[in-house]
Amino acid sequence: MQFTSTVLVALLTSLTLAAPQKNSKLNQYATIDDCNNDRNILFHASPSEGSCHGVDGKTGALYLVTGDGAAGAYFVSKTTGDCKGDGPTLAQGTCISPNGAGSIEFVRPI
Repeated sequence: MQFTSTVLVALLTSLTLAAPQKNSKLNQYATIDDCNNDRNILFHASPSEGSCHGVDGKTGALYLVTGDGAAGAYFVSKTTGDCKGDGPTLAQGTCISPNGAGSIEFVRPI
């Protein structure tokens, strides 16, 4: 019985970590005005920790939020489209410019 419980806990833990984090949000808009008025969204994701999201040339604004299920996680700008290259941690809860980001990674501190 202990083996079954251990396997069940491991399975539930891995499914929880791979699932989108409750209420986390990564929205891409063409302009800051579109973002401020929550219209004409180009892309929406409910990111899971460790996920990488490309930012294309049409994106002129980002809106990022870390949800309740991902306390401590944050968004990092990357210089390439495959989440390589270091960049700054991005502001959340407000519309921001992508400032040349090629991708955005959703990470949890170690």
